[in-house]
Amino acid sequence: MSRCLSEEALERAAAELADDNERAHLAMCVACAARRRRLTADLAQITLTLASAPVPRVDRRRAARRWAAIATASAIAAGTILWVEVVAWRVVHRMPDAAQAEQIAALADVSTTLFSLDGEPARVHEDDAVPALQVDDDDEGLDEDHAESGGAS
Repeated sequence: MSRCLSEEALERAAAELADDNERAHLAMCVACAARRRRLTADLAQITLTLASAPVPRVDRRRAARRWAAIATASAIAAGTILWVEVVAWRVVHRMPDAAQAEQIAALADVSTTLFSLDGEPARVHEDDAVPALQVDDDDEGLDEDHAESGGAS
């Protein structure tokens, strides 16, 4: 007769999915029939073991430690963001108007002292500092300088 059945053919026979030729061979071959009985017994034992074994339980302590680590990392991240917002952001944050006005007045004093042609000018008052710095270069100041120099650049 033909060669004995392969493992795949025996598995199909155990699952009752064998074709007519495979069933005919099993009926005539003692060795293949014995292999099928052992395979069927093994599958029955595996099924019994799986059915009677307890369901694996989740280790709750391990899950709690994982959540504790996540909470700790989140707290550290939130603390870092808060620190950056409160401490580090102040460095680049815009100055209040009072400090800015004082700084503008100081810069206006330095500017008028450096570029004065008539000696030391009077101190610029804080109220006058902002409009003095906001004068546009294209205004009459450039025209007067141009006229005084005789139109030559």
